[in-house]
Amino acid sequence: MMKNTGITLLLLLLFIYAVPTMAQVQSNAKFYPAGDDAFQYMGRVQPTADAVKYNWPGVSIFTAFTGQKLGIQIKGGDRNYFNVWVDDRPEQVLYAVNDTLWWYPGKLSKGTHQLRIVKRTEGGMGIAEFTGIYVGAKESLLKPAPLPARKLLFIGNSITCGYGTEGKDKSERFKPATENCEKSYATIVARAFESQYHLISHSGLGMIRNYGDKEKISTKLAPMPARLEYLLDEDSTRTYPLQEYVPDAIVINLGTNDFSTQPFPDEPDFINAGKKLINKLHLEFPHAKIVCVTGPMINEPCFSYTKKMVEELRTELEALEIVFVGIPGNLLNKEEDLGSDWHPSYRGQLKSGHMLIPVLGTMLNWNYSLDEILKNLKK
Repeated sequence: MMKNTGITLLLLLLFIYAVPTMAQVQSNAKFYPAGDDAFQYMGRVQPTADAVKYNWPGVSIFTAFTGQKLGIQIKGGDRNYFNVWVDDRPEQVLYAVNDTLWWYPGKLSKGTHQLRIVKRTEGGMGIAEFTGIYVGAKESLLKPAPLPARKLLFIGNSITCGYGTEGKDKSERFKPATENCEKSYATIVARAFESQYHLISHSGLGMIRNYGDKEKISTKLAPMPARLEYLLDEDSTRTYPLQEYVPDAIVINLGTNDFSTQPFPDEPDFINAGKKLINKLHLEFPHAKIVCVTGPMINEPCFSYTKKMVEELRTELEALEIVFVGIPGNLLNKEEDLGSDWHPSYRGQLKSGHMLIPVLGTMLNWNYSLDEILKNLKK
């Protein structure tokens, strides 16, 4: 009995030594809450009294700080992962099941650092709650560089989310750790243009029919267009004012789930659903260019239906600048370009981005860089 008590006491003392108390943390570090003016957010977020909540993929937090110490206070649940970038250092993957104070590993140099925290997983993985960060007691938080003036909006499914981009091959089953939206064609395109981006995307949802639905039109779970104005994915009770983010161009990549399994939606229903979405977008953002993408995980009849929809919209909405881009399945090498569950890997996503970038560049008259694509496709 005495022996067990001694072991318990020893373990307790080790725990107290290994995990600093809040008083100890505050004595050698300074806390800045999520609502501080030095934080800049890209994406849809919900400020609360003591945190910022969000769940769409790609939502990013920016700030700058001085000194060699960085602690991030965040809660992500058991399926969310975050990329942490400090200056040009390699990404650190943060996994915070409970309310976690995570210290950046290694020693940073003295001086000013730029910080970016990116939610790499989609809304279905749960809500993230960012509370704030710690820096050295004698250091400070600074406003980061301003966000780019260019703005892109992506509406899509698992491909846009970066589902399985870090899976080892096509036979590996998906797990949240392999999803990284920063390896999606969407963020690759945004980086090529040095643009802001919002990802309104969710795995398994279609234009009018969701993956595996036994009906031609999904009614039990609304397809992707219904979520256009959601502040938080999977929460229809809170809306996001669309005019808070006015994109220069919108990329819609829907249809893969509509036609992945039988029964396929009928052509008129699919085309009408697409027109309804695009009419709404054009009314809200009359100057935005629109690109409708099909592929690379789907072929006919999705290609033909989407192309026909675009052609009809060109006639019906003369002021709308809209194009169709079909990404063929044979663009991807089945051994090197696929990640989890036959979804495009980072390499496969690079190839898709390579097809889209010149089209958007011409439509927007924007300069761009293909350095990321060319560098990584050589490997």
